[in-house]
Formats: sequence, structure tokens, C-alpha cells
Amino acid sequence: MKKVYIMRGISGSGKSTKARELAGSTGKIHSTDDFFMVDGEYKFDPGLLGRNHDLNFKAFKVSLALGVDPVVVDNTATRKWEYEKYQQVAEEAGYQVEIVSIPHIDPKLAAQRNSHGVPEKAIRRMIARWED
Repeated sequence: MKKVYIMRGISGSGKSTKARELAGSTGKIHSTDDFFMVDGEYKFDPGLLGRNHDLNFKAFKVSLALGVDPVVVDNTATRKWEYEKYQQVAEEAGYQVEIVSIPHIDPKLAAQRNSHGVPEKAIRRMIARWED
């Protein structure tokens, strides 16, 4: 059966590294962060967050329609509603869905490790709103 992996984890936790491992050489990774890349540089604009999440979701649905296997969603997904629509459309498309939660690491370390400059304060907010 075709697989969708939905990643969950704070910035800097190793989520994207695990996503690449799960995707392997045949899979496709869908990350909203990719839509903030401008000329090869990550430029976060909170005003574009909703639009970029929509673009990522549309691209994800295209991968499902094309039968890509596996498909990986690489977002923080701190709250259930943030990933449930991905899960629903994947299951409707006949994919088996696995939610992959990466354990929290120390926020200070996560701030140092993440590739997009997410500050410790923002990472602490991610942890505070986390839903199991």
C-alpha cells in the first residue's frame, strides 16, 4: 500500500532530516517552508503563511493524484487541525498514513540547530501549543 508520512516536530528537532530518510529516492517531500524560498534564501513572511500553506496542500494533493510513493508532509504540525486535512485526503486517495512525531529537544539547542533562524522564544511557543 502507498504511504504518506506526516511529520510533527518543533523547528530544529531533526524533522526534515527524518523526512528525507523516509522519502528516500522515490518519494516527494511537501514543506510549506519551501514556499518561503526566494532566490535560494529562506525569507519568512508571516503575511504569506496562509497562502503558502494552501500552496503546499495543493502540491501535496497533486502528488497523491500522481500516485507518488511515499509522500512526506514536513511541517511543524503542532496542533491536530494543522495536519488532519492532509491525513483525510491521503486516506481518501487510498494511502496508508503514518503520523511521525519527533520528540522535543531543548529549545535553546533547537534554536541553534534549525536551518531557518527560528528563535528560541518561538520554539518555546511551539512546545506550549503542542497537542498530543
